[in-house]
Amino acid sequence: MRVVMITGGSSGIGKALAARLTTEPERYAVVICGRSRERLEQAIADLEPDARVFQAVQADVTQSADVARLVSSVLQKFGQIDVLVNSAGAGHLGAFAETDEATIERLWAVNVKGAMLVTQAVLPTMTERKSGHIVNLCGVLGVKTIANAALYCATKHALVGFGNALAQEVRRYNIRVSNVCCSGVDTPFWEGIPGKPRAEMLLRAEDVAEEIAHLLEQPAHVAMGMVLMQHVAHQL
Repeated sequence: MRVVMITGGSSGIGKALAARLTTEPERYAVVICGRSRERLEQAIADLEPDARVFQAVQADVTQSADVARLVSSVLQKFGQIDVLVNSAGAGHLGAFAETDEATIERLWAVNVKGAMLVTQAVLPTMTERKSGHIVNLCGVLGVKTIANAALYCATKHALVGFGNALAQEVRRYNIRVSNVCCSGVDTPFWEGIPGKPRAEMLLRAEDVAEEIAHLLEQPAHVAMGMVLMQHVAHQL
């Protein structure tokens, strides 16, 4: 059985992935974390998981103390972390000249610093066991660019660069790193963000979850470094 820890697991793609993996309790133990206790409680109610192979931890990935507590809690219950899915993310669209400093700091903290802190925290157990898989949710704007998304593109390009470089650093420990770059997904991510594409042009969270599940099922010798997913009607 593999232990899969999903940040941002209380909503969106993270929650959809948790729903997908909890259908196979004999193969996966699933851990979700999120900042909102209320959303975590709702996710637990929706997922109806087997508590023996499931854990939900309230944690802010931008805070090192929270991250340390999260990883310690998972190791205490399951003894290992085989897969980390960095799904926590924040979005912003708008003219860069009008973007305030607080928004800049928030996106860098969540999209880049958060993923780095959690990855750094799980690497010791993965390197010790000489096995592991890290999956970063980078979005298509990690490899493409559009107007009015300079800040968001910058954070996601940074995450892609981080994942690519880390893959070279940790491959000697048989740790794989995959960057999943998908076009717009119909999730709560769009709350408060103007310019949401029409629903029929958006991927479903379940589409991305299924692709991540496919990544996790690859043989140990296969490294899927980059996955690009786009809706057929919404390609960049």
